[in-house]
Amino acid sequence: MIRVVAFGLTMLFSSILFASPASAEQPRPPRCDSRYYGLVNGEGVSVLCDSGPSDSFRVIAHCESGISSWIDYGTFGHVGSDSSQAQCQSLIGMAHVGGYHIDWL
Repeated sequence: MIRVVAFGLTMLFSSILFASPASAEQPRPPRCDSRYYGLVNGEGVSVLCDSGPSDSFRVIAHCESGISSWIDYGTFGHVGSDSSQAQCQSLIGMAHVGGYHIDWL
């Protein structure tokens, strides 16, 4: 019984002693604001990010028009200063932004 208790205390002490220290600073989650705007033959989305995993990003719009759908790669933006804009346009019918995601570069 004494051996079991001694072994348990040794394992507890070694796990505390050799445990890796926790990271003091966790990475900040991306913080972005979006704005939808109308076009003559569609809709666009503009995204500005204040923080993120890298300095550059672009918005990728999921476009829809009737029964068709496609993606539009937006312009390149920089965190804190430049927004990224993607536009959904269609020659036939009215296109709109069904959703978007951010591609971090």
